[in-house]
Amino acid sequence: MLSDRQPAFRRNALIRAGVSVLALIAVGFISFQVASRVAHVDSSRLAPFTPPAGASPTPTPTPIADVGRAALSRVVTIEAVLPNEESLGTGWLFDSHGDFVTNAHVVSGQLSIRITDRQAHVHVATVLGTDAASDIAVIRSADGFMGTPLPVNSVALTTIPINVVALASSRATGELDMTPDVITMLHEDVPLSSGQASPPPGSPNVYHDMLHLSGARVFEGNSGGPVMDGHGQVVGIVTLADPNHPDAYAIPLARVLEELNAFAARAG
Repeated sequence: MLSDRQPAFRRNALIRAGVSVLALIAVGFISFQVASRVAHVDSSRLAPFTPPAGASPTPTPTPIADVGRAALSRVVTIEAVLPNEESLGTGWLFDSHGDFVTNAHVVSGQLSIRITDRQAHVHVATVLGTDAASDIAVIRSADGFMGTPLPVNSVALTTIPINVVALASSRATGELDMTPDVITMLHEDVPLSSGQASPPPGSPNVYHDMLHLSGARVFEGNSGGPVMDGHGQVVGIVTLADPNHPDAYAIPLARVLEELNAFAARAG
């Protein structure tokens, strides 16, 4: 949940990824919170998860906490100024042009966009492209951004379970900025639960082909944050979370990478 210290933003987040959208993320039929708009997932419509017999995550090449700490300097707060409120989410450095990836629901309906880094420096930003159906967006810092972009895994995941770490802006979540988790399912369809706030135009009622994260909880404000594997590569984008259970959902990076690259190429 959001802390009282944070500015008022869409606490009802997008209830869309069948979990909660973390920007905060809201999931459609389950009650999820993960962005300043949280999507709530409808757990009653999800098939129960049964771990494969004897399955355990493969040890990672680098301790997962070390992977997260090494990447945090490239993880930022995305602040979308809306007509009557603000929406806070997470973003991560995608390329050397100062482009950041986040969820579309984080920036939907924005009048202006700001990026705040971990040194509390504020960068004015513009939206290069969004896809509400896929819930992805790329925004660009007007003054660029120092740092090496986070490495990405362009190959679709085929084997589970996988130890990962979900990174977030602690300013947006009011919680810790690193969450160790395990990818326990691939290609999951996640229905959103109905909520008090209507999702942005074009938003799905069911999120298809999602990664299921189990373990520690993710919170509102996590929306758009990177999910990184033990090789230090981004494999997913946090989008939905269940407010009642330690489950979250992420968009597989490989599925949307081509579109993210196309958005980033629009500004040259």
